Amino acid sequence: MKGIFQTVFPFESGDLKKNWSEAWCNPAFRLKAILTALILLTIVCTVPGFFSYIQSRPGFRMNDVVLNFIPAKDVSWFIFSLIYPLVILTLINLIPQPALFLKCLQAYCILMLLRFCTLLLVPLEPQLSLVPLQDPFIGRFFYSNSVVTKDLFFSGHVSTLFLVFLANPVPRLSKLLLASTCLIAGLIIVQHVHYTIDVLAAPAFAWLSFKIAGLHIFAPKEKNVFG
Repeated sequence: MKGIFQTVFPFESGDLKKNWSEAWCNPAFRLKAILTALILLTIVCTVPGFFSYIQSRPGFRMNDVVLNFIPAKDVSWFIFSLIYPLVILTLINLIPQPALFLKCLQAYCILMLLRFCTLLLVPLEPQLSLVPLQDPFIGRFFYSNSVVTKDLFFSGHVSTLFLVFLANPVPRLSKLLLASTCLIAGLIIVQHVHYTIDVLAAPAFAWLSFKIAGLHIFAPKEKNVFG
């Protein structure tokens, strides 16, 4: 059991306090961390109103030959039973590395802003066969349990999980995260929540966000405490 724990969380508790103490003494890091937190908070507060507008706006429906071939099934429980533990696991492993943790948060902010832009520019109607995702967390706290079906291009779930894969600091978990991203992408299509192009484009936007965030991280080089 101890060996499994060290594989999943391969860092010492002392790393956390030491690394954050050193990082917080850096004025550039401190400023960027505060600004990133404020931007993330603004995005979170904007999400309900933005998606309410997207849902009320008319769009066009695409003819997706892949979705036409695959019968729609509700696999929400499996999707979220994978996504949330993997995201939480990666964030826990990122915490001992302040530079990489901040980079991941910045990348997520960029990803959300890019998604806002693409949703505004590409108004789509969902497939008639769509089975709405039942998100136990976001649906309750951000959408007040209302169903949002027009947040299509590009897939937020797939892009977020691929971003987690890119930010993952533990090499031994990389294959699991990549395989899980591919599996989630397939399940999203099985549920007809997104068009195929929404899912295929998601990793590219996640990669772009991560690269852009890397241009703005504070001066010291990221130090991987996991080797």
